[in-house]
Amino acid sequence: MGKTTNFDPEKAAEQRKAEMKDITEKLEKGVQDVFGSEQFQNLLDTMAKFPHYSVNNNILIMMQKPDATLVQSYTGWKKMGRFVKKGEKGIRILAPAPFKLEKEQEKLDETGKVILDKDGEAVKEKVEINLTAFKPVSTFDISQTEGEPLPSIGVDELTGSVEGYQTFFEAIKAASPVSIGFEDINSGAKGYFHVEDNRIAINKGMSEIQTIKTAIHEMAHAKLHNLEAQKDNKQSKNSKEVEAESVAYTVCQHYGIDTSDYSFAYVATWSQGKEMPELKESLNTIREAAADLITKIDEKVQELTAEKEPISFYVAECGEFHSMGEFHENLTLQQVVDIYKSIPSDRMNGVKTIGFVIKDDQLLANEYDLVVGNRLNMQEMKDILPDLAAHPLVVKAADEITKLLPELNGTEKEESVSKKIKEKAKTARSKKAKTSKKKEEVAI
Repeated sequence: MGKTTNFDPEKAAEQRKAEMKDITEKLEKGVQDVFGSEQFQNLLDTMAKFPHYSVNNNILIMMQKPDATLVQSYTGWKKMGRFVKKGEKGIRILAPAPFKLEKEQEKLDETGKVILDKDGEAVKEKVEINLTAFKPVSTFDISQTEGEPLPSIGVDELTGSVEGYQTFFEAIKAASPVSIGFEDINSGAKGYFHVEDNRIAINKGMSEIQTIKTAIHEMAHAKLHNLEAQKDNKQSKNSKEVEAESVAYTVCQHYGIDTSDYSFAYVATWSQGKEMPELKESLNTIREAAADLITKIDEKVQELTAEKEPISFYVAECGEFHSMGEFHENLTLQQVVDIYKSIPSDRMNGVKTIGFVIKDDQLLANEYDLVVGNRLNMQEMKDILPDLAAHPLVVKAADEITKLLPELNGTEKEESVSKKIKEKAKTARSKKAKTSKKKEEVAI
């Protein structure tokens, strides 16, 4: 939709909030269904063998290999029948290294008081203290290994196209909090958000649906899980992945793009059990983030569409003073007609008007009122700005609006004039053809 002067933000927010709630409830149901499958249980058994890294180690992994998906130690992979490829560089993280330290300290009784000897001096004793230090160790992503395949669930990649893909993806890029680019990602990941470089990478060669879904997933990471955000709210890898995929699913559903075959399994895989604590604890965050991204994408789609369309239309409740009452711009003809019809006559602040704006530098004027009140304004335009009135896009718009609003005054007149012009042109062509034939006969 275009710019609206009487836009009700509270009503729009309520509608968007209700929509986000409906979609996330559908997500919860879909993920629950995945939990019931035998295939998913096999996957859970395998995932349980992977270590659960701390938030700090997850950040270290993201910094060194942002496209990492499943990380394990060298020996851990070996136990699972997979082996690190020759020449692969390990991802360095910090592993606990416990040690014992002998220390002399004052001896205490059962009440916690210091025990004294016969001279009144504190009795000393030697005790062992368990301390934990950290040492750097190497881990490896699944893309750095080869061997026995791991069980999987859901579809590996979404397929299908998206209507208006080019404009939609450009809008997504423009709405993204960080830059988005394409590259060959050999790890098997569809994309990643680089926390240090603050950028998003999308794997080349994927379907339009998968590309859109992945871009929004990584945008959610960039919005919710950047380094600044993680300072105050350190989350587990599971929680972050559940949030990002849930946001992607919700946004895609809003635009009629179904990613359930991929998203339900993805969210289930990263959830800690059927209760889905990560999803339930993050529902408000997911809904708010999705609504915010949708608003930004809508704005960018409108801007890009307005730039590309050679003609756009506006409708005003008061044609002379657009600020008096409703005013909507950068719309299609059908949209302005629908709004024109919806403006009630009993609250009109002026003369209802439909107009157009043409992107054509060759014209002396490129903006004009097409409908004023209940009258088609073409004849006046022809008298004042004949070049504008004769422009193909204006002629087409006038023709279409007479079909959409047949009750307009002047419509029959315009049709009559148009009919006479066509008949005159037909007669002229006929006379020209007869003249040419006579000339040919004379020549013979």
